[in-house]
Amino acid sequence: MDELKESEELIENLTNQLVEQFLTNIEILEKLTVLTEKFFDGNHSKFVSEKSVIIGNELGFKDESLTELKISAALHDLGKIGFNDTLLFKNVAEMEPNELKTYHKHPEIAYNVLKINPHFSEIAKIILQHHEKLDGTGFPFHLTSEKIHPAAKIINVVDIYHIAIFKRRTSGKKNITTLQSINTASFLEGTKERFNNVMNYLYNKRGVQFEKKIVELLIEIETEERRKMGAQSVVRLPVNQIEAGMRVGDDYYTSYGMLIASRGEMLTNENIRALLRFAENGELPMKILVIT
Repeated sequence: MDELKESEELIENLTNQLVEQFLTNIEILEKLTVLTEKFFDGNHSKFVSEKSVIIGNELGFKDESLTELKISAALHDLGKIGFNDTLLFKNVAEMEPNELKTYHKHPEIAYNVLKINPHFSEIAKIILQHHEKLDGTGFPFHLTSEKIHPAAKIINVVDIYHIAIFKRRTSGKKNITTLQSINTASFLEGTKERFNNVMNYLYNKRGVQFEKKIVELLIEIETEERRKMGAQSVVRLPVNQIEAGMRVGDDYYTSYGMLIASRGEMLTNENIRALLRFAENGELPMKILVIT
């Protein structure tokens, strides 16, 4: 009986170690992926992951499928690691033929990295397909409709939306999407044209290139978020006075360029503790902008 108990404890400990190792690997890969986002305002991969999960929930994704969606969305640009700044900065329409050829390889690059670990097999497959479109005009394999993984369909739509709103048009550190006033009116006004353009594009392509329900859910979610944002204000508070539930009002970077808090990010007790440590170490102002 004691031997059985010891065996069960050993199996449990090994399982916990494997889970911990898996989560650590994901965290490392997420940090690497963020290195490809230097021309975005805010954390692109985190946004795509969070919004994809919301949509996935609405579509009935459960447990393992939802976890795979969350991780795949967070790592969808992993294959861009090593791309030069010129390529990372450009939008697809601006790329030269040779640049476009390189860009089109990033889903396969990520797939080839992730497939080595059997625990990442489904995640690798989702990332491989996240630029495919229902009508076969996507890449890398021109898959159509039912051949595309459901999670990849979600990531594709959210990715397009965030790029349209939050990718910088200049190579400087700030963009019109950065909040610079005491309320959110400047952000909403500054992104109004972009928002309308990308929403019209997605709406017109729904049922053709993108899953109709996914587009409709994204439009609903983001329209409501912008409506709520119009009633909010931005205040500068000492880091030790910010509270869980508030949102970060600007992008904050360390002295060596690492993004530690992105505009719109929901504050939790955990990341507040991290921000306090950064402030104490002089890597974050003692007062930061928060949306209340």
